[in-house]
Amino acid sequence: MTRKTMTAVAFSLATLLTVNTASATIFSIDYHDDGVWNSYDDVNQTYSMKFKDDGTKDGFWLVVSSGMNPKTNANEYAVLYGDRETNRITAYNYNGRNNPNSYRNGTLLGTFDNAFVDGGKHDRYGYDMTMFSIDVGAINSAFSDADWDGVQLGEQAGIWFHQTAGTDITYNADGSISNFGFDSQMWLDSAFETTLGRDNSVCDRLTAYYCAAGTAPTGNSGSTPIPGGTAPTPGGGGSVPAPGGLALILMGLAGFGLSRRRK
Repeated sequence: MTRKTMTAVAFSLATLLTVNTASATIFSIDYHDDGVWNSYDDVNQTYSMKFKDDGTKDGFWLVVSSGMNPKTNANEYAVLYGDRETNRITAYNYNGRNNPNSYRNGTLLGTFDNAFVDGGKHDRYGYDMTMFSIDVGAINSAFSDADWDGVQLGEQAGIWFHQTAGTDITYNADGSISNFGFDSQMWLDSAFETTLGRDNSVCDRLTAYYCAAGTAPTGNSGSTPIPGGTAPTPGGGGSVPAPGGLALILMGLAGFGLSRRRK
């Protein structure tokens, strides 16, 4: 193997390994005064939330963005409906109106069964929390419109979150929502809040609270397919990928060339 060929192999190998070892960024934000914390993994497209659980709230509707307050922005974001009684989250496209009724004329983007688990205690304030962590990749690619973001956070975050008590959600046979009712609600509206961004490899060495939610995405095995697409699948856990097959071949060629040169 000539020196020129070996240089080309080494360059290709370095490029490929750089691509393969790129790790995700976890964007997180803690609205501790409202008992809400959430995060987003920008490679695995996993959205996670923990919220204060005092036993009085049993549902919610939720829209998040990577900056602006998502409220009033139609068909840019997904709205998530939480149902603690059935342990289910149902996703639709948000219609931009200041009410929870996007499901009535919207597109069903997916359902996540067995979604909620114990979130432990808040790391600093000590109150009990409930959490969910879902793969939103299929939701984020549900529409080709350039304005469509689905469920994402970035260097900034916006949120429109209404927790409800006395929640009563009924469903159609296909898992779509036929009615969403409640007795009372609380809300959190916020925009352009700076998130905490951490490299996924760093998150592996930190407490899970400040990075991902601490577990693999839940509920995806029972998800229904997005119309025209595929069902959400579990996301990765944050480890750095091993070199791919082509990279291994290039490493072998480089070694073979060095061996030839020594001989």
